Amino acid sequence: MKKRFLAVILLFAMLLTTMAGCGKDVKEPEGSADYNEPAVTGQPSQDPAMTEPTDGPEDTPQAVTMRNAKEIVAAINVGWNLGNTFDAHGAGNSLTAETRWGNPKTSQAIIDAVAEEGFNAIRLPVTWAEHLGPAPDYKIDEKWLERVAEVVDYCINDNMFVVLNTHHETDYWLYANGDREALCNELAAIWKQIAERFKDYGDLLLFEGMNEPRTKGTPHEWTGGTYEERKTIDAMNMAFYDTVRAAGGNNAERCLILCPYGHNGGSAALSAMTVPEDGHVIIAVHAYTPYFFTYDAEGGYSNWDSSQVSEIKTLASALNTKFILAGIPVIITEFGSVNKKNPDDVIRWITDYMSLMNKYGIKCMWWDNGLYTSNGENFGILNRKTLKWFNQDIADALISNSVSSQAQ
Repeated sequence: MKKRFLAVILLFAMLLTTMAGCGKDVKEPEGSADYNEPAVTGQPSQDPAMTEPTDGPEDTPQAVTMRNAKEIVAAINVGWNLGNTFDAHGAGNSLTAETRWGNPKTSQAIIDAVAEEGFNAIRLPVTWAEHLGPAPDYKIDEKWLERVAEVVDYCINDNMFVVLNTHHETDYWLYANGDREALCNELAAIWKQIAERFKDYGDLLLFEGMNEPRTKGTPHEWTGGTYEERKTIDAMNMAFYDTVRAAGGNNAERCLILCPYGHNGGSAALSAMTVPEDGHVIIAVHAYTPYFFTYDAEGGYSNWDSSQVSEIKTLASALNTKFILAGIPVIITEFGSVNKKNPDDVIRWITDYMSLMNKYGIKCMWWDNGLYTSNGENFGILNRKTLKWFNQDIADALISNSVSSQAQ
């Protein structure tokens, strides 16, 4: 906080200084041999939306201009997911969960590498479930929350948009004929705490309420769910929305991202959505399309040409009809294609996919889980250990096919 000096001339000059503002009290971080916990400032990094105050007492928060959803989506070129990191689970309530699924501890250098390539948005998937206290408060472990905040700040330091979500909570919450009220209460309790922690952050920070919420193991898990399941997701979306809007600070105008059942882009899931009349709301879907090219590494196919774009066209048209024509912007918060040793085909697919989405102003975020040659879902494009791209041409194609690059 700037200090102000008042020169008071009576017969001699007297210097008056104002008191410095107080931040959150912080304990000294405790390190360990394999994981150094972050130092915590308790204050958000400034982002370009912040402006200096013109007058008023020194502890008055800085004025913030919060852009609306259309402006923010227009400002995004292409995004990247920090996957298989904070969304990892199975390590219990420990900061080591961040590295449990094989990726290194996230550093400013990793985020810098993404920004330097040309991405200007990062999705930060976070699983909170193993870091919660008991009902009804579901208190988030402070060390976990502050570590997440540190990485949010890494992104904002690079002037990047950040999409912060709740990720694998669906594994714990959703089940056939689940208690809708209980699910909404738990989601609201979590978002109340997240929204409070980040209430003073500017519009570079976006909240995405859920990730692929669905009832697992049912015939309709990936095809839009049943009527009652879709109603549950609709209720949870509104619990998230209402909670954040009531949380104070910049949350009154923060862009909030709502999703259909399972993040599914089919007509059943999309048509069931209730969208508040609020210019700071974005809709998100996930679209690994066509599935047998992008996702199925065993029984799918690896060759791509533009004659195969029909599924992508259908999705883009449906999103346009349901949301964009109604003035509601859309982001595909997960897309990508697994490594089948077919980089030229993937580049052609990226070109076709993004060009179709660009027609409607739909922005895309690549799912990067850090895996490139494992037996798993090899969506990785950045080697986070070397800070080099596994295939530079694929990374370049994502940037060159973004709207901002084409406009230059």
